[in-house]
Amino acid sequence: MKPKLYIPLGLAGLLLVAALLLVLIPRSYTVSINGEAQTLTTTAWRVGDALQQAGLSLQPEDQLAPPAQSWLLGVKTIQIELARPVNIQVQPAEQGAVIFSAERVPGNLLALAGIAYQEDDRLLVNGNQASFDEQLPYTGAYHLQLKRAVTLTIEDAGASRTINSSAANLAKALEEAGIALQPADRIEPGLETPLNGSFPVTIRRARPITITLKEEHINTSSAALSVGSALAEAGLALQGLDYSIPAETDPLPDDGQIRVVRVREETELTQTSIPFTNEYIQSDQVELDKTEVVIPGEFGLEVTRTRIRFEDGQETSRSEEVTWVAKQPQTQQIGRGTQVVVRTMDTPEGTIEYWRAVNVYVTSYSPCRSGVDRCYYGTSSGLPVQHGVISVTRSWYNLLVGQRLYVPGYGTGVIADTGGGVAGQYWIDVGYSDADFVAWHHNVTVYFLTPVPDNIPWILP
Repeated sequence: MKPKLYIPLGLAGLLLVAALLLVLIPRSYTVSINGEAQTLTTTAWRVGDALQQAGLSLQPEDQLAPPAQSWLLGVKTIQIELARPVNIQVQPAEQGAVIFSAERVPGNLLALAGIAYQEDDRLLVNGNQASFDEQLPYTGAYHLQLKRAVTLTIEDAGASRTINSSAANLAKALEEAGIALQPADRIEPGLETPLNGSFPVTIRRARPITITLKEEHINTSSAALSVGSALAEAGLALQGLDYSIPAETDPLPDDGQIRVVRVREETELTQTSIPFTNEYIQSDQVELDKTEVVIPGEFGLEVTRTRIRFEDGQETSRSEEVTWVAKQPQTQQIGRGTQVVVRTMDTPEGTIEYWRAVNVYVTSYSPCRSGVDRCYYGTSSGLPVQHGVISVTRSWYNLLVGQRLYVPGYGTGVIADTGGGVAGQYWIDVGYSDADFVAWHHNVTVYFLTPVPDNIPWILP
């Protein structure tokens, strides 16, 4: 061989050796899978072949950079984002979607699922609030909750406004809208109402009120519709007979002044004695002209119930409600004596027997001293007016005519004449002749002498 041919052949050999070395000697590169990097070696010339050589199998939804058909020459890092299941739920109740994607921007995921969203809508990713354009961290799966914004028409103390909110409940919606509430304000519906659709909201702002309770003044505020509700909110609800000014059914007064009057009623029982009556009966166990209680009387009892009204501790009225007899009085029976007891007594005329002794007012008369303009010598019984003739009232005369009496200082006489008597007193008029007349004007006990008559007047008229 000619010397000049050795040089080309040597160069060709060198190139062949270099090519073989380039093909057969492994090269290092970095693979980043979902942000986790690892270094691999390969003899492949294309990205896809290198991954296949490393045993990495990709799904069509996985993202690869550079693409699988790209030459590996000059590539230092291969980026792989594996696709993951994405569960999308839309509230209020709309049909959701389930997709499989390597996309990590929520707005793009919603677009892939064909779900449109508005600026006021709220997005939760795996339970945490997220924005539509932020890139999500790598994770095995995504759960997206899209909360549609609803329209709330708010009437606030006479002013109306409309807000759109995708908050979980009314309280959060008002907070995000900068609508502050005071503790005593009232809102309908309640703050915990979920925002599952559009609805009207009414806010009643609390007003300052002063509640006067006897001597105490309580300053508070209330959005109640009535006085009674405001009092209940303040822990001063009306009880029983209590009342308020204005009345509990009235709206809150413009001046905010409410007075509470505590009312209580008591009942008082008053006992009054009912006097008993006396009933007189004849009793042979009691001596004549005497009386004794046979059956004692008992007082009755009358009860009156009175209702007393107190307002703020002061008595304002009392009224008798009912009166009843709790115990009837028991009539007292008094026995008038019918028992005749014959007694004796020594007198200047000797011993006498008598069955009755009565204190009488004694006067005296004679034929010409009878208190008239002429002299009368006769009596009602026909006897002449003289010593021993006794005149009595007509009522006594009819019962006792002929009855013998012993009059101390006068002697024995017989009832034989009638006279006028002295009003209100037992009375007798002792007789004299004009020659032996003695004037009488005093009380004396006279004695009814035996024998005891068959018909005794038990009570002297």
